[in-house]
Amino acid sequence: MARYSGPYQGNEYFKSFTKTWHTQSYPSISPSRPELSAVGKVVFVTGGGTGIGKATAIAFAQAQAQAIIIFGRRLEILQQAAKEIENANPTGATTVVYESVDISQRQLLESAFTNALEKARATKVDILVSNAGVLKPPQHFATYSENKLRESIELNLVASFNVLQAILPLLAPNAKLLNISSGTAHMSPTPAMPGFWVYTSLKAAVIKMYDYAQAENQDLNVFNIQPGVITSDLNEISGFPGQDDGKFYSVI
Repeated sequence: MARYSGPYQGNEYFKSFTKTWHTQSYPSISPSRPELSAVGKVVFVTGGGTGIGKATAIAFAQAQAQAIIIFGRRLEILQQAAKEIENANPTGATTVVYESVDISQRQLLESAFTNALEKARATKVDILVSNAGVLKPPQHFATYSENKLRESIELNLVASFNVLQAILPLLAPNAKLLNISSGTAHMSPTPAMPGFWVYTSLKAAVIKMYDYAQAENQDLNVFNIQPGVITSDLNEISGFPGQDDGKFYSVI
């Protein structure tokens, strides 16, 4: 992998392509800006109960989306998040729907999609934020078991595949698909990051999957997003301290 050497420094993990390095939200990307309005939009967020997913859903509520649908596995967490998202809309006009589902289970996922659209009184999805993922404690390649590898593949790669393939028929024309990836998928392995080979490999595979979704569906707008280092339940497993404010996730 080629190394980027400048001209801007960035930080110890990433180099900057711009003169200004942001770690917090700023006025130019505020979801309250009229040009970033999400009025009339139906938004799906997987992993929407915590962390980046919840912050993104809140931003879309602030931008007055018509409906926001969050998916996750923990019902109580989803219920709490739904209240925060509803309260974020300044006019109270955003419908928030939540579905507790394991997205690695295809039939359950498709039923959840159908139920969620019915509850939201919507027929098409304008924006997908694919954010769900699982990070297991790091372990070196030589000692990693096949069963653990298969489990990680199911929870990360297969789950992302299920979401993307199942939602394609439900998308509105010119829909936007946002794959929340990981900076580790773009970095060369280093001694400072031992044992992360499974997670980084699967994140890289999902990036390529979304690349092909764009190539095969020219009417869509597909984005792979490297989210920085956010303090979250998932990031705590990695042992790397957060560097960026999770509220940074404004409307994209």
